[in-house]
Parts: sequence; C-alpha cells; structure tokens
Amino acid sequence: MIKPLSIISLALLVAGCGGSSGSSSPQTGQFSLAVSDAPVEQADEVVLFFNEVVLVPEDGGDPILIDLSEGGPDSVDLLDYTGSNSATLVNSQTLAVGEYTMCLYALDGDGTQQLSYVNTQDQGVVPLRVNSKGSCQGVRGNTDEAGRIFFNQPFTINTGINNYVAEFNLRQGLVDPQGQEGMFIKPTAVQLVNEAGAGNIAGVLAVEQREACEADMTSLLEVSEFSHVAYLFAGERDRTTMGDLVGDAGYPDGSPLVAPVATADISLDEASGEYRYEFGFIGEGTYSIGYTCVANFDLPESHETEEQDFTFYQHYTPVQVQPGLTTVQDLDPIL
Repeated sequence: MIKPLSIISLALLVAGCGGSSGSSSPQTGQFSLAVSDAPVEQADEVVLFFNEVVLVPEDGGDPILIDLSEGGPDSVDLLDYTGSNSATLVNSQTLAVGEYTMCLYALDGDGTQQLSYVNTQDQGVVPLRVNSKGSCQGVRGNTDEAGRIFFNQPFTINTGINNYVAEFNLRQGLVDPQGQEGMFIKPTAVQLVNEAGAGNIAGVLAVEQREACEADMTSLLEVSEFSHVAYLFAGERDRTTMGDLVGDAGYPDGSPLVAPVATADISLDEASGEYRYEFGFIGEGTYSIGYTCVANFDLPESHETEEQDFTFYQHYTPVQVQPGLTTVQDLDPIL
C-alpha cells in the first residue's frame, strides 16, 4: 500500500485530473522491488522481516511510504533467493517518473523466529538487525524498531516497467560481533540493481580443478578445511590485483589490490552431480573471476594473505555480461 505523506498533494492531483481537456496527465511508471542474495556457509537461514520502503523524490515532491507489513511484516529467508532468483517485495506500484532516493527498512530481531533472525550452525537462532538507523533524507518511517538500508545513489523511474533488485552480499555483510548478542547486516553490503541493464554469470567448477586446488593448498598452506568460492571483479585483471574481502579495514597503502564486487559459493547441484556457482543481477560490462578453495580463511573485516592461509588459485578473464543474458564461464584448469 502506498501512503503519500501529504494530503494536499493528493488533492491537487485530483483537481488536476478534473481540468480541461487540454491538460495532460502526469507521466508514470510501474515500480517493482525484489531482494536476492549471495549465500554464506555458516548459516542455515538468514531471515529479514521487511516492513517498509520509503521513496524520496529528488525534485522535492512529497515522499512516499510503501507499507510491507499488512497482515504482518514481509519475511524473506535470503538463502532461498540466491543467484538470479529473487523475492518480490513491491509489485507494479504506480509512481511518477523521475529520480528517487530509497530506503528499505527491516524490523530488528528479538531472538525469536517472529522477527529478523539467523539460524546459525553453531549457535542456533540468534537475533538479526541491520546495522543502521534513522530517517530517509529526513523522512521517518512508521517504527523506530527497524534497521535502515539506505541506497545513497538515486535511481530512476521511467515510463513503463521498472524492476529493481536489492542484492545482498552476505559473505561480505553478515557480521557476528564479538561480545554482542546476535548478528547484524552491514547496509553497505546491499546494492540496488536495475534488472533492465543486468545479466547473470554461471558455470561449473571442474572436478579436476577442485581436487587440484585442495591438493595444492594442502601442500602450500598446510590447511585441511576448504570452502570453494568464486569472486567477481570489475574489469580485466589477474590474481596479482584481486583482493580479498576487507570491509572498512582496506588494503595497505600503495597496494594494487581491488575489492570484489560480488562473491558466489560453489555448491553441489544434487540433480547433476556438478559443483555450480551463479552471480545474479550483474551490470553490463567486462569482469574477471577469481577462484579459491580457501575462502573460509577470508574474514570479511580484515585483509588476509597467504600468511593467513588465503589466496586465489586461478583467475578467468575477460568475462562479458550483457543485459538479459546469462554468460557461461566454467572454472576449468588452465594449463
């Protein structure tokens, strides 16, 4: 349900619709919003209870609140919607064309499964919250017990269909703070993607590559536990400039490393018996993929190297993404 904050603006709109035949109706577009995720291994469920979307027009018009809580908040287990799969929160709402700033709100967890929570493999069910509070460009929502995902880049509503996806990167953004109850999601680990300009990347990890990585990492790093993950980087690059997840810590001064734009777990597809990965909702352009089998040693809030048992095993470049298409990039051995 859309709730304009100003009744005056609604009255003006109705008056305008009753004007002379020479008056023109305002241009509108259909707005839809979905959520998707890049999965993590340490959790069986990551459930957010979304309750509100706030849209603030850049032209100074009246803000709009979209209530997601009719009949109860809209709960989504992000782990059910990975790769190119998504869960719809807002479906074909009519908005005036123009530029908007958006905030998405999710209710804080309380340790039960009635509000946002994570079902962890070692702690069981723990409360989940988004680690940001406050208004959306000065516009407050309906509750203070909600975390704010603030998209700081305005987005455009054009005439026609406008489908957007809030893409979560839980490997980067799901944090278990020491000494605090529960877990939180960093709002900076969520990106807003326009489906009209997005494509997908998917592929299979060759058995030979998987086994070779584990054998070589056992010899080189003396590790015995493995996590196979594909890292996506913008542009053409090799392993010498591919960085790990570092969060706010950053890389050392003068480092040539760049941060990944997304990560994707490589998991067993029981139907085919193959190990597969997928990046969903990726913008058009040229990318590179870094493959590792020791992603379990890449901590999201610090910089790791071979000294901390993390490294990339192989890179694949260039990988071209085109809107509406899925690019196949298998992770095969490169001789």
